[in-house]
Amino acid sequence: MIYSEGEALLRKKIGLDPNSIGSDAIARTIEQRMLECGITNINIYLEKIQESPQEFDALIENIIIPETWFFRERESFKYLQQYVISEWVPNHKNHVLRILSVPCSTGEEPYSIAIALLEAGLNPDDFHIDAVDISKKCLLTAQKAIYNQYSFRGNSLAFQERYFQRHETGFHLHEQIKSQVHFRHGNLAEPNFLLGMQNYDIVFCRNLLIYFDITTKERTIKILERLLNPACLLFIGHAEAGLLLNSRFVSIRHSLAFAYRKSTISHTLLKPQENKNNHKNYRLTHSKLPIIDRKSRQNSVNSKINKPTQDNTINLLETAKLLADQGHFPAAIQLCNDYIKQNKISVEGYVLLGQLQQAMGNNQDSVQSFQKAIYLQPTHREALTHLALLKENQGDVVNANLLWQRIQRLQN
Repeated sequence: MIYSEGEALLRKKIGLDPNSIGSDAIARTIEQRMLECGITNINIYLEKIQESPQEFDALIENIIIPETWFFRERESFKYLQQYVISEWVPNHKNHVLRILSVPCSTGEEPYSIAIALLEAGLNPDDFHIDAVDISKKCLLTAQKAIYNQYSFRGNSLAFQERYFQRHETGFHLHEQIKSQVHFRHGNLAEPNFLLGMQNYDIVFCRNLLIYFDITTKERTIKILERLLNPACLLFIGHAEAGLLLNSRFVSIRHSLAFAYRKSTISHTLLKPQENKNNHKNYRLTHSKLPIIDRKSRQNSVNSKINKPTQDNTINLLETAKLLADQGHFPAAIQLCNDYIKQNKISVEGYVLLGQLQQAMGNNQDSVQSFQKAIYLQPTHREALTHLALLKENQGDVVNANLLWQRIQRLQN
């Protein structure tokens, strides 16, 4: 049987990249649904899922395999608490912190967010959590908030005793935590997702983008930009760290948190012919800064680099970071190399260089830079994480797993 039309429909409806889960897995799911519907002809089944929203929902439920647990990638929640205590609360008196969890799966993530915020000292009225998923079955499980031991992994499970009651049917979440999360059905792949809703201050969108095709990835990142207030936070999964390089999101550089701040800078570069008065200028638009032509910006950068002060090499690296955040990767790489020539044992220099090389698609050079950083500091989790992701993308599963195990040992 040929299931390419089924794959095409899933791509169109939910943005699924068939390569992310494999064509064989999609074929098996379609065959299972055909069996349950009593249909033996693939063409008849394809007609059914286009005519019956209920059957298409059933197909999606079988395609989606929820894989989540409480406080998954714990460092994200630690940084969330740190951000709320040190930045959000002091600067937003009498404001309600708005958080979105999408996809929320069976509820472990949004409930973890609620627990983390309460333990950070916020009162229940200080924050609002919306949780959205495409799976109605997952949403029902999330609303019941009854979990088995599989939802509790890791060494730190003290929260289980504080926020759950154990029954024969499983671990029942306390009502106070349940009431903090508002669940709704939705499809992030749709262009009008949550259109018209009040914006959020924090969005958790972890381990979803990797399943989308390139067009849906790009559209979804634009949607996430729309949903977030300026200078606010987006949390993603570790495997998605390289997908935001050309967006308005800038890494907060907190090891293993995989958090990004929505920048006020637009990375859209206007073409020369789009400016009639200054047709030779290569411009960068900024919501607060004046528009500066390429020559003036380069002179400004050069003045920092060439200034004969004691902090000359620090200026090199800081200017490289600034250029990187603005999307000027080749110039940033040059400054990184200049910095490393003067600071041959700089771990930070090699990590930034590796990130920039990866952004330019020079993965082999990037691997070497991260390896040099790890040689200088074997416990540098950010370098280890980037190298693990690169190894995975190169198909080197064995070495990638060794690196993930090494990272896990650092967390324990």
